[in-house]
Amino acid sequence: MQKLLILTIAALFVFSTNVKAQLYDQKVKKIDSTFVYVNGEGTFINFGNKQPSSLNILAAVQSGLQFSSIDDGSSKETSSRMSMNLVRLGITGSFYNDNLTMGVVSDFTGTVGILEAYVGLSFWEKRMKVILGERQTHTNNRLAMADERFSQFLSQSISGSSTDGIVYGGLMQNFVGATREGGIYLETNFSINNFRIYPMLSVTTGNGQAFFDEQNNTDFKYGGRLDIMPLGDFKKNNAYIAHDLYREEKLKLAIGVAGSYNVKTNNLMGNGIENVAGIYDEDGEETFADYRKFIVDFMLKKDGFSLVGEYMNGTIKGENLYSNSLATVQLTAEEASTKYSVGEAYNVQASYIFKKGLAIDFRYSNIKPEFDIEDSIIQNQNWYTFGVNQFIKNNALKVGVNTSYIDYEYETGNTTKWSTNIAVQLIF
Repeated sequence: MQKLLILTIAALFVFSTNVKAQLYDQKVKKIDSTFVYVNGEGTFINFGNKQPSSLNILAAVQSGLQFSSIDDGSSKETSSRMSMNLVRLGITGSFYNDNLTMGVVSDFTGTVGILEAYVGLSFWEKRMKVILGERQTHTNNRLAMADERFSQFLSQSISGSSTDGIVYGGLMQNFVGATREGGIYLETNFSINNFRIYPMLSVTTGNGQAFFDEQNNTDFKYGGRLDIMPLGDFKKNNAYIAHDLYREEKLKLAIGVAGSYNVKTNNLMGNGIENVAGIYDEDGEETFADYRKFIVDFMLKKDGFSLVGEYMNGTIKGENLYSNSLATVQLTAEEASTKYSVGEAYNVQASYIFKKGLAIDFRYSNIKPEFDIEDSIIQNQNWYTFGVNQFIKNNALKVGVNTSYIDYEYETGNTTKWSTNIAVQLIF
């Protein structure tokens, strides 16, 4: 937390120094300043005319009801819940004509007060940016790169992680979990004819949102992503959100490949902390396996229609690993699947937004384990979700209803779950 405060104060000091210098420079004309509220995007405070700077203050609140039933073939349980699904306050800044950026996002639904805190520096005519801090990583699937307020399906998320998977779907629930990580990020962009190309690289702690927590016996996570947009750029952040909120007039296509390698991770999905145990090295000391992810995804949008496809594969790697402290029983791949999320997943989402803001949504996810054994972390699953959303005032107000049917295929039999959510989201 001390590091975060120092980082934020330093960024604000640089900004305030720049403003004061402009105010007292006799050669600079009177500075133009504006204070603008944009529906669905928050309040913008703009400073200066020679080196424009701006602050964006945005809050999001979502409350909802959920009704669920679980049937394991021998008994049926029903439950209901009323909750604050999402409570966020974020401040982002752009200074020196967008060459220096910063952001702080607070979350009030869990125990993690700071969800994001980062500073970015652009150079090479804004074709390259280096970002340091905690933010959404680019080494997951495409839809994991957008804030939860843009989710196609409204439901509860605690500190940026879905409690039951309804927000994200089966792929992210089984292989992603937390979408933020702390580290250093490099983002570049360039064009070849009409093609827009975005290479990205990162080195993070591999501990998910535990950026400032100490971890024992673990190493770093290395990853990257390559996005290609053969038909040109999307509007705003439209290449990473499920709906075509901004109604692309021309057909837009994004194709992405991403991957990560987390060295000695103690998290079953390779992006968190301390839920893997019982692995030892040759000396009987506790250790962990390396976790790898490979992702391929695409997005297609035009005139309110959106189609998203995502594939993710999770595997582990390790040598001289044992399942007992005496180092006499070697860890097998099958036993490792009871400690890590290994397998693959497909996710397809489609939606159409009518001009008056009514959206029809569908999602299907298929999950397959690497080994069909009873204790595997990953089990065979099929997720089906249908939803209806109404956007009012440019996404400032969103009212949604969705229902999901999930079929879990265990060796002992099938378990099915129905989950229906009704929610209202306000962004201001």
